[in-house]
Amino acid sequence: MSLLTSWLRLGSPKMKMDPCPCASHNSLAIVEKADILRDQLADSTSKQAQWLVQRIVETHAELLRLPHLRPGKVINQLLGNLVSACSDIYDQEVVDKVLSNPSVKAILPSLRQICAQAESCLELHWAEHVLAAAQGGGGPDEVQARLRTFPYYENYQELTRLELCAILSATKTAPRRIAFIGSGPLPLTSLCLLQALKQQQRQQDALLGPALLSPPPSPSLDGPQDARKPNNSKQGPVVLNVDCDSAAIAASLSLSLALGEAGRGMEFMCAEAEAGLQPEPDASTSSPPLTPSSTTTAMTTTTTAAAAEGGKQQQPQQQKEDLAEFDVVYLAALVGLSRADKERIVLAVAGRMRPGALLVARSAWGLRTCLYPEVDLAATPALRRRLECCVVVHPYGQVVNSVIVARVRG
Repeated sequence: MSLLTSWLRLGSPKMKMDPCPCASHNSLAIVEKADILRDQLADSTSKQAQWLVQRIVETHAELLRLPHLRPGKVINQLLGNLVSACSDIYDQEVVDKVLSNPSVKAILPSLRQICAQAESCLELHWAEHVLAAAQGGGGPDEVQARLRTFPYYENYQELTRLELCAILSATKTAPRRIAFIGSGPLPLTSLCLLQALKQQQRQQDALLGPALLSPPPSPSLDGPQDARKPNNSKQGPVVLNVDCDSAAIAASLSLSLALGEAGRGMEFMCAEAEAGLQPEPDASTSSPPLTPSSTTTAMTTTTTAAAAEGGKQQQPQQQKEDLAEFDVVYLAALVGLSRADKERIVLAVAGRMRPGALLVARSAWGLRTCLYPEVDLAATPALRRRLECCVVVHPYGQVVNSVIVARVRG
């Protein structure tokens, strides 16, 4: 019937349409309104960008005036407001306007450095706060309970879940040995990773039974084993924490000891990211990574040696070791605060990893790059020759850091 009606209309005389009395249907008016809306939108975008520029620049100036960066009411509020403003989601035009602003570009290196120092101070403060529970006679459960009161504990858990999902999307088997470079004084990521991997191993053991407790590693993570190291396939997961700051290593080591069983599997070493971890051939002394099970002896030996030399306190021996035995190597967001530094460190680290192993780098996107530098593991020919980028994840929630997983090429 509708088709017939259409045919009939085709043969009917044209009907004269009455002009629409509505002035808004005038084509000129429509164009004018579109121009007005576009101008209003551009004005709104500019105002939002200007407000963000002012917030970032003023916060940087106020942070510079502080006597220190240790946690306190003023700095907590300043950094909290800054993180909140930079973590929101904005139109790309707003982000581009803010990041291209000369005032913002001029302060970004300094702002990132301040944020890095403030984060280290916050972690050290909380490491000491958590350790106070153990020093007061509290057991591992009390230490764990206090650790969970850390304001960003849930954020670390969420980020760790995100990173593990990204890792497992790039390999068939969960990693057993992980190195975390830039672990800091409060190694929450390492602890969260360790607990997640232990839980997965328990579930796997329960399903497979005692005869199959140690399945062979995935081909994607398989590679030549270090002849100097024992085969740890039948042991639990291990996370080696590496930091160039001996105070950070000492604090995180003490924390792992205080956590008891939850800290078992954590190892520690003081070393530079680029320098590697292998004992140098000409070094007169060296020692293996410290673990919660071996730490007491190692620390006692050091103290005794210092007492024998007249009470002089010796600094921890910095060491080097290749990374071939690790399935995954993490690079913390605060390791290298510029793109050039990041690329140099990434190439140095990847050069000591075995082919097929995974490198996990923390990055940032949008205005979050005001807090952490952006990382692109495929940005240059040198990086592309060394690494195959597998996964890039940009979270939109409370987790600030992005995640990049890349596989070391053969």
